[in-house]
Amino acid sequence: MDNQAIDKIDEAADDTDKISAAVIAATPEAWGTDAYVINTATIEDDTLHINVSYTGGCETHEFTLVAEPRFLESFPVQLRVSLAHNANSDTCEDSITEDHQFDLTPLKEVYQKGYRTDQGTIVLRLKEAPPSDLTYEF
Repeated sequence: MDNQAIDKIDEAADDTDKISAAVIAATPEAWGTDAYVINTATIEDDTLHINVSYTGGCETHEFTLVAEPRFLESFPVQLRVSLAHNANSDTCEDSITEDHQFDLTPLKEVYQKGYRTDQGTIVLRLKEAPPSDLTYEF
């Protein structure tokens, strides 16, 4: 099957108290490869809510939602996404659990432009997430 190419790239926000924009990139490893566990993931409106656990506590940790640059053609279309984690060389070992939010609007805009429609559905295939349906409808 053909894939719909995604060519838009958005910058992720640095402040974890804010909603970060999804990043569209071919190499999620460039955003961080440090360990974490996804406890839960849900979509509400245009926002992906992810609860994660990791070890650290001495440095600021950065989480970035990275979407692959192609939709997988199916009905509905699917999109592989990963959560990249940059621990900034944190060697502390406190157990931390926190929530992160990611704006899915950049994915919606690319879908709308590529498929020439205002409405759609994207099934997000979040790597390392517990089994659940992450269906983004707009």
